[in-house]
Amino acid sequence: MSRKFEVNIAGYALTVKTERSAEHMKLLSDLLNERVREVQKTGGTANYLNVVMLAAMKLADEVLELRKERDSGKKELERKSRNLLDALDSVLK
Repeated sequence: MSRKFEVNIAGYALTVKTERSAEHMKLLSDLLNERVREVQKTGGTANYLNVVMLAAMKLADEVLELRKERDSGKKELERKSRNLLDALDSVLK
């Protein structure tokens, strides 16, 4: 069941309709606001939309890096599993 939540991003109110919990939405808005503050500290831009887009890009970069780590970990686990199965196979023969 979708619910509506009011979140505040960089001082702007936004209504979000989602299946997520209130706690989850709070964590999301806090994380985005944290990245917005990081961008604002650099002083590179005063335009609200640019600041939010740069903050979103920082978060997207983190997502991509985490996906690479996850995929690398999966490949390593698959390799180790194959090696273990090969070793077991040779012992059982």
